[in-house]
Amino acid sequence: MPNEIELKLRIATADIPQLKRHAAIRKHLIGKALTRRLVSTYYDTDDLQLMDRKVSLRVRRMSGGWFQAVKAAGHSLAGLHQRLEWEDIISKGEPDFTKITDPSLTPIFDDLTLRQALKPIFTTDMQRTEWQLDYEGSKIELSLDNGQLIAGKQQQPMVEIELELKDGQVAHLFALALQLQADIPLTIENVSKAQRGYAYYRSFQQQVAKAKSAQITADDSLNQALEKSGWECLRQLQANQGLALEGTEIEGVHQMRVALRRLKVVLRLFKLHDEEISADLNWLNTLLAKARDLDVMLTETLPQLKLPAAEAQQVQEHFQRSRKRAYQAVRQGLNSQRYQHLLLALGHKIASGIPHGNSPLSSQAGPALQKLHKRLLQRGKGLHKLASNEQHEARKSARHLRFALEFIAPALSGKRAAAKTDAMLEEIKTLQSLLGTLNDTATTAQTLALAARRTPALLPAAQLWQHDAARQLKRSKPKLKAAWKQFKQAKIAW
Repeated sequence: MPNEIELKLRIATADIPQLKRHAAIRKHLIGKALTRRLVSTYYDTDDLQLMDRKVSLRVRRMSGGWFQAVKAAGHSLAGLHQRLEWEDIISKGEPDFTKITDPSLTPIFDDLTLRQALKPIFTTDMQRTEWQLDYEGSKIELSLDNGQLIAGKQQQPMVEIELELKDGQVAHLFALALQLQADIPLTIENVSKAQRGYAYYRSFQQQVAKAKSAQITADDSLNQALEKSGWECLRQLQANQGLALEGTEIEGVHQMRVALRRLKVVLRLFKLHDEEISADLNWLNTLLAKARDLDVMLTETLPQLKLPAAEAQQVQEHFQRSRKRAYQAVRQGLNSQRYQHLLLALGHKIASGIPHGNSPLSSQAGPALQKLHKRLLQRGKGLHKLASNEQHEARKSARHLRFALEFIAPALSGKRAAAKTDAMLEEIKTLQSLLGTLNDTATTAQTLALAARRTPALLPAAQLWQHDAARQLKRSKPKLKAAWKQFKQAKIAW
């Protein structure tokens, strides 16, 4: 029951010749390339019982023989697919259930009713070229698949690269992919062939993906904590891509920004400074921030303005056009090679780990949290009296401390530590909420003022918002003062 680890990338047909002669392949090639035809048939019931159980069953014709594979759903992040696979040689082109003996699978495939209901539901017919590579000591199989997926009367061309790790380091998959992507436009593929086939039978609606626990424990090493937290951030980032591209659900862009912020905290916690990655993260954040600010303005702040109907409509239409342009920029960014490079670079950075990464996280968690806590206390002194830009810096420090607590506080031992952490997190969230509202108010004021200078018809809306903003600021001061006091009194867990 090997754990299949592979990196999937889409490539244009026109770029295949350049791939075949790429220096990275020639340099690390072992033996000769092998080209053969693979015809794979996927089985399931009419109501897709295997898919619902997160299992796939495939029978493949290859090199004159038959091969059966059962795969359990794993996960895919930055194009890296990890899942359990059971593969066997079989005698003919139909499922052989006697080969399925793993205890985790027999409860499914020993069901005679299910066996009888299984039937072919889609097929992939591919020409595969394989290169066996020795890449810095890691054994990697690079495969180019060029063919089509057939589901009933429908066909879909499929051209993709798979980098499968046979032995060695996951980081080398990303290193090789980055070398190829430097010369050839490549796009990360998080969807497997099976998932693309199943899409013909069931629609998969995009869902908002919020942050989840990284499941870090007190026994984790620094590298284990880095992997868990880093991959969790990439999961959230990529899971919301589809919604951001569609632009119909504003939480898509919002949650991508949350993922970016959490990711920046992870990189700082584990001292993974990289100027190119930092620049690309800032570039992406700027694209998303413009769209997010306009989302907030159109859905939350502008509706509060008590303008005459005609003026309100004019303001809405102006910023709806601005929002449309902002989302066009987001789509261009997410479809760019710069974004693909960023994801691969992040995957490589996380998979590579850090020097002395086997040290226990518990030895480093306390000092790291203490440093962030001290910074917030310094930046937030007299919080309710600070200028908006100073409050914004305090807000960023609160965010850093919160995310760091959520990631690494589980490394602090004892039930009392957990209780103190939970209490402090609640106080930080209250601060963030108040500071976030003030930041949205200030951002809206700046945006309206700038727009009014270009479009004088928007001046009444800008003036009205300035008046409302001043009133909101005055009302917020007592709340902010009380929240800051509560935070300072919260007991530390380290």
